[in-house]
Amino acid sequence: MQVRQGADGRRRRGEQRRSELLTATLSVIERDGVAGVSHRAVAAEADVSLASITYHFPTLDALLVAALQSAAEDLAVELDGRGSELGARPADELARLIEHSVVRRRGRTLALYELYLYAARRPELRESARAWLEPLTEIARTFTADPEKARLLVAALDGLLMQALIGARKVDRRELAALLEVLR
Repeated sequence: MQVRQGADGRRRRGEQRRSELLTATLSVIERDGVAGVSHRAVAAEADVSLASITYHFPTLDALLVAALQSAAEDLAVELDGRGSELGARPADELARLIEHSVVRRRGRTLALYELYLYAARRPELRESARAWLEPLTEIARTFTADPEKARLLVAALDGLLMQALIGARKVDRRELAALLEVLR
């Protein structure tokens, strides 16, 4: 029994270290983009030895796959139930959600999109990238029962987020209201 408790403690510490490394990876991506991710950069960000990171993530691909999976899980937790909170003025709430992503969490949103786009070149990341869309699709399903329309809404929101991130447009509640009306 004593040995098992020790093994569980080591497992918890290992999971905690892994989580810290993934958080550090996202911080590096926020600051330097995916191109700036290296074992050394993440080890420095996490203030751990290089051996520690290579133990948990022997390759950069393994690290980036895990970072995208972790980010998708975090997004799902953050957005869980948001669709049911949209209330009587869903376009306003949706605009607030987009503004939150573009203003308050800009760095994190940029990091997520970098990983998301990186998946276009890396087949092993595509499943995780698709999982990233699921929380947004759940919100879209609160606007329409039609699965195809829900997917179109997510595609439109993806485009709006990307355009807002690059400064090509501001979030316009009237446009969101019109988009939601078209999809009903």
